[in-house]
Amino acid sequence: MLLNSTGVGAGYFYLRRRWQGWVAAGVAAVLVVVAFATDAAGDPWLWRGLAALWVLLLVLDAWRIGVRHPPVAGRRALVVGIVAVVAVVGAYVGYGFLGRVAYDDGVAAQGGGDCAVATERFEQVTGPYELTLSSDVAAADRGLVECADFTRAVDSEGEAAVERYRQFRRDHAASPLGPLVHDKLVQTYTTWARGLRDEGRLADSIKVYRDLLAEDESFAPEVADAYLRLAKKVTSEPPVSASEAATALEAIADEFADTPSAKEVPAAFDALYAAATAPFAEGKPCQAVDVLAFFAALTNKAAAKVVGQAKTQYPRAMLDCGLTELRDGRATVAIASFDRFIRTFPEHGDLPQARSAQIAAQVAIGTGARVPVPAPLGAGGPNTITFYNTVNSPITIKLAGSTAHEFTLPPCETCPEAYAPGAGPAACDSPIGRPLFAVGLGGGTHHVLADFGDGEDLVQQFEAAGEFNSFCLYVERKR
Repeated sequence: MLLNSTGVGAGYFYLRRRWQGWVAAGVAAVLVVVAFATDAAGDPWLWRGLAALWVLLLVLDAWRIGVRHPPVAGRRALVVGIVAVVAVVGAYVGYGFLGRVAYDDGVAAQGGGDCAVATERFEQVTGPYELTLSSDVAAADRGLVECADFTRAVDSEGEAAVERYRQFRRDHAASPLGPLVHDKLVQTYTTWARGLRDEGRLADSIKVYRDLLAEDESFAPEVADAYLRLAKKVTSEPPVSASEAATALEAIADEFADTPSAKEVPAAFDALYAAATAPFAEGKPCQAVDVLAFFAALTNKAAAKVVGQAKTQYPRAMLDCGLTELRDGRATVAIASFDRFIRTFPEHGDLPQARSAQIAAQVAIGTGARVPVPAPLGAGGPNTITFYNTVNSPITIKLAGSTAHEFTLPPCETCPEAYAPGAGPAACDSPIGRPLFAVGLGGGTHHVLADFGDGEDLVQQFEAAGEFNSFCLYVERKR
């Protein structure tokens, strides 16, 4: 019975039942081969149960044979049986010990980043030592996958390496290679970011640096330096993108205030403001309006100085832009600039000038004339012109010249809606009793645009000269 408990039918050979012994040995060999082929370590208790059942069958069969034959005298059979059992058990224990040593060697090599040695040892655990049925087999199999993924990442560069290291951490969160993956990822980010920086691709470099910061905050000064380089580069290369440069400088002020680069932010803002608003200093206000609006809207404390400058220059640039457009004969565009000024700065001291120029632009559009930039609204002059209405309907008048005016003459209640053809001038015999409005004008040509409310406008110009003059407005019926 003891010899059969070895699992290979040794008892049959002792009893000279060789055919049974060979059958038992063959079955045992088949079980071993099948166990290797079907990854027995993946379901160890199944195979432990099968092994125990097989040994039990052999022991029971040996007992069956033994009860039919008289016992053999002497202790030789007992000693042989004990030795055989001890030898088998000892061999299996030694087998398991060697498997454990191979696994421990693999883990040590893996922890040191030597996946070549780790792979060799893990393959021994999952191969020759698989029938230890130990949990080390499954762990070694995981180690093989981890080393394979780690090696692929190490053999990659740049973005591909980063993605593979990230995927490694997602797939193998508890791996002994974790610290090495972190170090390799930091090294990869650093090499990649610095390479982009040195190529002048600063915006791309900063994106990589931001990911690097998530891994290692000690790179903050280097990241801040990249932001500062970007701001200076944008400042020096026209057309200046004030938004991009200011965003970079604000990032330094907000996130990297304790780095050397932060000390340079105020001066960098000054340089950026000077470069971005240069067209205003060069007499090109329209090119500076939007950038001044941008600076005036900044709220970061690091930009306080340029914000103050922008708030002072922004309205002047917007008004000067409209006045320049009016001088250049682009009245339609000028109106949009004046409208924007009036909406944006309703309390500004230059509002009368903007309103006067707006009226002049409207007159220019309605009359087709090239009108000068007028004096601010409300400015008078030595020449008094009295406008009066001789028809029974209101008349809205826009006047542009030395200054600009807009007013509405109420209807003349005692006057007709219109006069017979050719009779209109006779209605202008006297302004007495007629709705009238007097304005003081400077000398020179003035343009009148009068709206009678019937879809037809009066377009006329006159020279302002003399202390007192009158301007009669009437309508003649169509023939």
